[in-house]
Amino acid sequence: MTTLIPFLGHRDENSPLAWRSGRIVSVAEFLADVQALAQHLPTRTHAINLCRDRYCFSVGLAAAMVRGQVNLLPASQALESLRELQREYRSVCLLVDDDQMRDGETVRISPGASSPSGKPFELAFAAEAIAAVTFTSGSTGTPVPSPKKWGALALGGTTAASHFGLSSVPPCVVLGTVPPQHMFGLEATIIMALRGGLIMHSDRPFFPADVAAALGSVAADRVLVSTPVHLRALLASGIDLPALQLVVSATAPLPPATAREFEERFKVEVREVYGFTEAGMVATRRTIDGPRWTLFPGLSMRQVGGRTVISGGHVVGEAISGDLIEQIDEKHFELLGRGADLVNIAGKRTSIGYLDHQLCAIAGVEDGAFFMPDESGDSVTRLTAFAVAPGLTRQQLTEALSQRIDPIFLPRPLRLVDVLPRDANGKLPRSELAKLAGSRGMARLEQPVVVHRSIDADHPAFPGHFPGDPIVPGVVLLDEIVDALSVELGCTDFTGVTVHSAKFLRPVRPGERMKIRLIPAEGMSARFVCSVGGETAVNGSLTLSGPNGQ
Repeated sequence: MTTLIPFLGHRDENSPLAWRSGRIVSVAEFLADVQALAQHLPTRTHAINLCRDRYCFSVGLAAAMVRGQVNLLPASQALESLRELQREYRSVCLLVDDDQMRDGETVRISPGASSPSGKPFELAFAAEAIAAVTFTSGSTGTPVPSPKKWGALALGGTTAASHFGLSSVPPCVVLGTVPPQHMFGLEATIIMALRGGLIMHSDRPFFPADVAAALGSVAADRVLVSTPVHLRALLASGIDLPALQLVVSATAPLPPATAREFEERFKVEVREVYGFTEAGMVATRRTIDGPRWTLFPGLSMRQVGGRTVISGGHVVGEAISGDLIEQIDEKHFELLGRGADLVNIAGKRTSIGYLDHQLCAIAGVEDGAFFMPDESGDSVTRLTAFAVAPGLTRQQLTEALSQRIDPIFLPRPLRLVDVLPRDANGKLPRSELAKLAGSRGMARLEQPVVVHRSIDADHPAFPGHFPGDPIVPGVVLLDEIVDALSVELGCTDFTGVTVHSAKFLRPVRPGERMKIRLIPAEGMSARFVCSVGGETAVNGSLTLSGPNGQ
């Protein structure tokens, strides 16, 4: 006998289901919109659901299921990603909520076009029906599809609502900054709201002011579903938020300091979710209470051959985590890092996650990430790091990092960037980091920089220059200038130097503080002025040659 599971967990058709465009949308209106859309969908096997508006997304999700279609939820909406999906699945239509032109057959969702008919419309689906296919984010490689059965999704949503203590009487409003196409966004902002009888906020705000405005637009208990990147941005903005009942964070490790600051400032409990695409949300913790995670009700875990297997509850079959997990007991564990994050250099091991944490913990660093390129031929593969740190130089960052990590893991190079290519969930796809790492366009100064250096009195060059009156040899001065430029360019693996001009105007003594000013020129070139006490010691220009002769 086929088990049918309702799509909604609300009490009746008059219950509030969503907050959209400044008003409450009832269950009856939602059912009318689903019914109308289902009647107009073309006959296809799959629907690529691209809606940003959560209400439109939910209407599309349900209508496609009514027609027996599987929702495809791509991790990226880039044109080539969509074309690849269309090549893979072929019989597809695209569900959208905007006027943007896209390749393929497109259906625009326009809620409110139909009024409730008054006829009962049962919205329930078989537990075994495939409701959607989600895809891994690509943070460790190519996105991988993961089919989701309706029964598992529904159970996961009701379990989460209950576990977080979110009552439907009166219902709270769930606002998310993560897209509904992401597994965390799907579960925590769509299914949890629909199955838990809660009110879904249709917006997906991005900037702090928009988040505050969206929260302030509703007069009800508010739940914010977000990511560490968005929570840090909210704190940095200094903006005030309306009262919150709960904050739920996922997609990346949440630094305890960030969680503590958020709780103290906004007087709300911050709970972190651990999960992965294949299983969905599987554990939670209150970040400030420590590193221990607690499994969701109904789930169990076991270690098999060094890997962690999650089963039971809303997990279909057995799901294997790709992370390194230390099991404490049947219900608790600590997360040690991602298996794909491990780095082994000269016999020493660490994880990319640990290095990222140390980089981002430096005062003045707004965002940062390490990257280990793939091996390539006989060349030496080196750790690279990117940092968004206005006001800091590469030398300052390197010095700060050297106080936090083993010198063997210091990045070569460390590059300063305006922004990291994070996706809508705050994740960094490996493919985007690889592009960033391979971009030689970064090997140039964007603006003049100043670096301070000094040569210690015990430098081996002083005994011969000159007895009783030591001065820094010109070649040592140029070496300091070359090193400063290579660090600022993020190109410490340069292969050659061309000094176009150098005029020495003042001797430099041991221990004197040198001010090296680097002025941008073409490519990996710069003009330089090295001064001591306001007097120019040497000026000129030079060019570095990159590892490929660039």
